[in-house]
Amino acid sequence: MSSITRPQRITPPAAPGSLLKPVCEIAQTRNFKAGPADDPAYLQAVRDCPCLYCGVDPCGEAAHVRLASAAFGKSSGMGKKPEDCWALPLCRDDHLNARHAQHKGSEDAFWQALGINPLLVAQRLYAQRGDLLAMRAVVFVAILERGKS
Repeated sequence: MSSITRPQRITPPAAPGSLLKPVCEIAQTRNFKAGPADDPAYLQAVRDCPCLYCGVDPCGEAAHVRLASAAFGKSSGMGKKPEDCWALPLCRDDHLNARHAQHKGSEDAFWQALGINPLLVAQRLYAQRGDLLAMRAVVFVAILERGKS
């Protein structure tokens, strides 16, 4: 019969909790991210654009897109307001009140039914910030290209 050797410990077992980092060490190394970037001037410009759903001009609301996408570098979380760069123009009805509104059901289904990639439009819209005429042009192009992708 051959003798079976079992693996042996290299170090003695540590006491419970002795391997945890002290709280003061964690607080020093943690990188806290700033809250959502607030840009009231940009949101007002978004509100001055036509509604992506029905075309009412001006729409009067800036609807934040809550979808997450690794391709666009956008994360999401329950109860977290997205940054203002992800806001799109929708009227009050299409944003909140109507049966088909963005926040009445699945946001992904809302944008798919509309035929718009909301993250792409938001990215294009934010790239034109500061120029209301160019922002309105982005919205008109998005309305014209609905469902063509």
